[in-house]
Amino acid sequence: MKGNLSAVLIAHNEEENIGGMLEGLLGNYRDELLEIIVVSDSSTDRTSEVVRTWMGRDSKVKLIEKGLPSGVGLALRTGFKNVDPKADYVLTMDSDFVENIKEVRSLIRAAEEEGRDGAIGSRYMEGGRLVNYPLMKKIMNRSFHFIVRALLGLKQKDLTNNFKLYRAEIIRKIPWRSDDFAINAETGILPVIFGYNLAEVPVSWIQRKAGMGRSKFRLFKVGWSYIKVIGYARELSALI
Repeated sequence: MKGNLSAVLIAHNEEENIGGMLEGLLGNYRDELLEIIVVSDSSTDRTSEVVRTWMGRDSKVKLIEKGLPSGVGLALRTGFKNVDPKADYVLTMDSDFVENIKEVRSLIRAAEEEGRDGAIGSRYMEGGRLVNYPLMKKIMNRSFHFIVRALLGLKQKDLTNNFKLYRAEIIRKIPWRSDDFAINAETGILPVIFGYNLAEVPVSWIQRKAGMGRSKFRLFKVGWSYIKVIGYARELSALI
């Protein structure tokens, strides 16, 4: 994976974290990285300013300033459209995943050594960790995966974590649709529906610490969008 990995980071008001993400990724994966695309999703803080400073230091860093309407799905799809054509793999991460930077190596290893089409960072398989994970989010997450298993027959334990490394053709070929956080379910479910061979790798989920800003995820606001992803997946599976 030497020099052919594109990383896409979605950042909405992440000035406290984005510098650490860039420093960590460049420091640990410079040889693998072709580029790091930061999509600043209608940020009103210094996120873009911090990224521009890093752009002056390193040509691998790129900034896309996306205006309204905001939304994780809209921002991630924008990032996908701007992935360099030379990229063979694409990594997606949230901009507060500073604690997960070292775990990217496990995703790279799974994709390369196991000959998979990609790897999903799983919080719920053996070896995964949840640190201060809200109970209601866990209940809703497990309930969603139960429905996915029942209606789609998928066996993966954690399809909704935005910590994934895929062959670039997956990013380019699949018709992504969600505008909000439900895109994280799409990027887990749809590649499996399309027949790609994905590994699951145990990773950590660690609650933001003081000084890392606030999470933008609102459970009950986006719950219905996740259910719609299942319907969309069933429509696509009928056409494949």
